[in-house]
Amino acid sequence: MGAHRMILRSESTMEGMPTAAAREFHGRDAELALIRGELEHLSAGAEAVVIVEGAAGMGKSRLLAEVSEVARGLGVRVGTSAADSSETMVELATLLAALFDGAEPLLDPREFSTLHAEPEQRFWLLRDLQTLLERAALESPLVIAIDDAHWADGGTVTALRTLPMRLMGLPIAWVIALRPPREATPLFHAIEQLKNEGARTVALGPLDDAGVAQLAAHMLAAQPDASILEQLAAAEGSPFIVVETLLGLQEEDRIRVVDDRAELIGGEVPRRVHVKMRERLGRLSDEASDAATVAASLGRTFTFDELARTLGRPASELLTPVGELLEAILLVERDEKLAFWHDITRDAVRASVPVTARRALDRQAAGVLLEAGALPVEVAVQLAASAEPGDEVAITTLLHAAKALLTTDSETAAEFGRRALEISPAHHPNRGEIVSTTAIALHIAGNSDEAIAFADQALRETLPTIQEAEVRLSIAGMFAISPEIRIGAGRLALSLADLPETLRARHLASLFHNVVTAGRIDESRAVLDEAREAVRSTDDVRASFTLRVAESALAYADDRFGPSLSHVTSAYRDGIFAGDDQRLRLAHMWHGELLSVADRDDEAFAIAADGLAAAQRDRQGWAYQMFETWHGRMLLRAGRLSEALAVLEGRFALEDGRHAAAVLDAAGIVALGRLAIHTGDARQARRLSEIAQVMLERGIPAVRRHAGWLLALFALAEGDAEAARACVRAPTEPDGRAILPRFPFDAADDVLLARIGLASRDDELTLLALVSSSHRLELNPDVASIAATAAHVRGLLQSSQAELRRAVELFERSPRRLELAAALEDLGVESIATDRAAAVDILGRTLALYTELGATWDAGRIRSRLRELGVRRRLIAAEPETNGWAALTTSELTVARLVAEGLTNREVAERLFVSPHTVSSHLRHVFTKLGITSRVELARVARDLEIA
Repeated sequence: MGAHRMILRSESTMEGMPTAAAREFHGRDAELALIRGELEHLSAGAEAVVIVEGAAGMGKSRLLAEVSEVARGLGVRVGTSAADSSETMVELATLLAALFDGAEPLLDPREFSTLHAEPEQRFWLLRDLQTLLERAALESPLVIAIDDAHWADGGTVTALRTLPMRLMGLPIAWVIALRPPREATPLFHAIEQLKNEGARTVALGPLDDAGVAQLAAHMLAAQPDASILEQLAAAEGSPFIVVETLLGLQEEDRIRVVDDRAELIGGEVPRRVHVKMRERLGRLSDEASDAATVAASLGRTFTFDELARTLGRPASELLTPVGELLEAILLVERDEKLAFWHDITRDAVRASVPVTARRALDRQAAGVLLEAGALPVEVAVQLAASAEPGDEVAITTLLHAAKALLTTDSETAAEFGRRALEISPAHHPNRGEIVSTTAIALHIAGNSDEAIAFADQALRETLPTIQEAEVRLSIAGMFAISPEIRIGAGRLALSLADLPETLRARHLASLFHNVVTAGRIDESRAVLDEAREAVRSTDDVRASFTLRVAESALAYADDRFGPSLSHVTSAYRDGIFAGDDQRLRLAHMWHGELLSVADRDDEAFAIAADGLAAAQRDRQGWAYQMFETWHGRMLLRAGRLSEALAVLEGRFALEDGRHAAAVLDAAGIVALGRLAIHTGDARQARRLSEIAQVMLERGIPAVRRHAGWLLALFALAEGDAEAARACVRAPTEPDGRAILPRFPFDAADDVLLARIGLASRDDELTLLALVSSSHRLELNPDVASIAATAAHVRGLLQSSQAELRRAVELFERSPRRLELAAALEDLGVESIATDRAAAVDILGRTLALYTELGATWDAGRIRSRLRELGVRRRLIAAEPETNGWAALTTSELTVARLVAEGLTNREVAERLFVSPHTVSSHLRHVFTKLGITSRVELARVARDLEIA
């Protein structure tokens, strides 16, 4: 018996059973065959995603081990890792282990040496990983196997949700094993996303009788008789319990082998299965029992040295007790470390220890791990549960962990902050920083009421007035959270007694800016004079900069685009010295937005390129996403639909509405919705409708107006004017003016509002469209697109061919090609009754323009009108190609050619001055139009075309 256990100990062990050298595999033939079939697709250059789901002890790890061997047999490089419950806070820990660990890592660790120095830079780290994986997959197929993903950290979950989609067409197989999530967690949404994108699912249930018999025969090296199989039936097909039962029977010498047939001696269940872990530990020597108990506090895997240091004993004295634990198969050797042979085993050991003792052991283990170089986030969970008041190491470590998790896992950051505050003395020097970090974390997490209550109590208990005001100023400048929260933080700071004049000026300027950008225009006017006076009296550069940016926003809301541009131009010039990087980046983008509104698109696109390059250079993810969203909206305005679609589709591919807290994001989602309408993408329209509903329920008023407007546009496109009217009216503010989104707005929306008013016979809406467009023209008479919009609205409401013709002429002088097509269409329709031939010519021109722009839905509508007019000659534009090379847009063709040459997404992106996921979006469209699934096929098709 002992020899048999030693053999098991010296070989690798996977979930559910130890594995013998022959690597026999039982009871999962169908599941393994399915996964093998997916892996075989890699040879053709296609990707694969497999989700393996099963309860604890069902053999997920054992299956992944077999999959790894199959992959290696197919000549595929494999990277594996298992998420650890003790590393749920370590950013990207699980994925990085799969990519960079092992004797033959998938990726060269030297290429990513700075990763741990930047734990908050998830946006850029994922982009770097994407590039490294592309390069590796272009050399040879890869399998990335992630076990126990139910414990994966937030960064790994995000990676699992994004990277398979952005690495499509490359020979990479993702095999992800987990216990089925029971709650709507980020992991649940990630797995559902992968399934929706075509991932195969393997559900591991109990082994059938034949599988149990095969497993028993392998472990016993003999065929089990009926009595053994009857004993094993109590395991109900759980591989873990089957193995535990067989090991227990062997320990008790209750298996007799006669002529290759194993017989059971006695019918009782072996003690190993039914006794509590405390009793099992009691059968070991005291030294071995202590070692197992301490080891359970070190995590799933640990080194011999860490165990020795935690026990406070020389390594030489642990050889015998550790050998005893290996002999009993409580511990196993795995990848040059020690580990519990199953998570169930470790959990049972921990449960056998009294809570107070477990806390003390956890605290001791955390100290050892920190001394060994562990990051604060790696031991923060243990410290949060085990530290006592006044524990300096725990206070400092929890604070560092909270700061590291602030942007990636704000809820956990807040928990660590609260715990650090609980154990820190009243006058601890870090108490103020702990409070401010925790308050900001709560705000980012969306727990606004809780954050406000916490800050109100903790700040005033902890900090003097000046420090409290500075913390609230930080909150007031956090553009990732709702402006309503920022406004509240500013008002509370301004209510403090004895507030220094400089801080007061900064707060007033910030309050004014936040009120304006929240769309509370009348309220902002009441703040303006006081803010101006405070800023003038202090001559503070930062306050002055903030004030002028806000004055630009107010002028924008009033349609005074010339003064708005002047304000932001001077603000941006002086803001370089203001020390407010977030507002400086925002001012840079805002400057470009105003140039675009003024039809100065060349200058605006130059600012977009500069802003994207600067954000990438400085690795500022939030700034990059802000500029990218704005760039996509500008591309739509310019009628560059396919390019706009690639940018915005990539930007919001994973959006579900819960994260669209900023009005700029909401505006980007509206732009993507308009693209879905113009291109006839019903699936995208349905997805965005669901997102808009979430935004309506959860968003601030300005975001809700964007959501209502998007739903109105969808309803109008479907011909439901009453529903469109209801959506437009739903978010109306008390003054009745801001029906349309104001930050940012689109001048051409007045035309769509007029259409809704006409179709629903709502005179108030049509009047609003007329007054709004006329007022804007009065204030900005030199902007062609604004003048064209006003003429277009008048032409619609008055059925005036002259006004519509005027609109066409003006749009021809502007960059607004899509709006030009819409004005031509209305002119053509209006001309039908008076000059049918002219109408046909105009509609033919309209069709050609819509077709050129890629507005397939609009082109279909014009074709229907022309057919109604009896036009069957090929005077009009030919039906556009939907498949093959001829169907590719210029941008798609460029991307296809560069990818076919072997360039990675990042290399293509750098050459075309776009983002890697914009390239990925283009590539998805290329694959669909060419009917292919991999870059290998793309290269072949491109080569065949070149030869032809």
